[in-house]
Amino acid sequence: MKHIIIFLAGALLLPLGSYAQTTLQRSFPIQAGQTIALEFDHPRLIKVSTWEKNEVAIQGTVSINHGEHDDAFILEQKTNGKILTIRNEIRDLNKLPRLYTIVQGGQTITFNTKDDLRKYQAEHPGKFERMSEGVDIEIVLEIKVPREIPTQVTSVYGMVEVRSFQGPISVSSTYGGVDAAVTEKTTGQIKAETNYGEIFSNLDTKLTCNPNDPEAFHLLVAGNAGSGPTYSFQSRYGNVYLRKAN
Repeated sequence: MKHIIIFLAGALLLPLGSYAQTTLQRSFPIQAGQTIALEFDHPRLIKVSTWEKNEVAIQGTVSINHGEHDDAFILEQKTNGKILTIRNEIRDLNKLPRLYTIVQGGQTITFNTKDDLRKYQAEHPGKFERMSEGVDIEIVLEIKVPREIPTQVTSVYGMVEVRSFQGPISVSSTYGGVDAAVTEKTTGQIKAETNYGEIFSNLDTKLTCNPNDPEAFHLLVAGNAGSGPTYSFQSRYGNVYLRKAN
């Protein structure tokens, strides 16, 4: 059964590797009355915060197949009514070369072709601890949006980290999690939701769940922290972390 766990605040540690990468830096102006929708699939980590400027700034690092295909990653923007949407795409993803990665004896080794892998297997017999095949993607983004602008963040695979955010925000991650630092006094309602993960919190705010929820694999908790914007955080398969802001 899912439950809320009180935990000691600390950094969420994510493994980082050594790889060739490309630095990304883009900005998108905001018009009066617009809201923001950010839609991402492959970034491993998305850090979101607010600032004083009237534009969305995105910076980060991109590594696709160890730097060989970084230019396949693009950011697109479109305006539909009062919504500015910024989304990513990896062009021709299905056509990019697939790499073969093994872990043997605690060492990670990557091969460009299956023939290279077979040659290694013949020269180094034995079982692998783990083997994977696919396009190697390592993307980390840091996004700043204007204060008080309603913002919606959608992520497929990555963790979304929310820090120093002043304004209404809604975050939804499918396979990744959500890690949010909350200043309770200046925050209104807080909602956290998951289907197959757990919700962790060290907030003073009392979060209550709906005992009559008809969904078997579903947990929704909510509470009123203070006075301010609404925060909504959801992960279908991952965990939701609610932390006291430092």
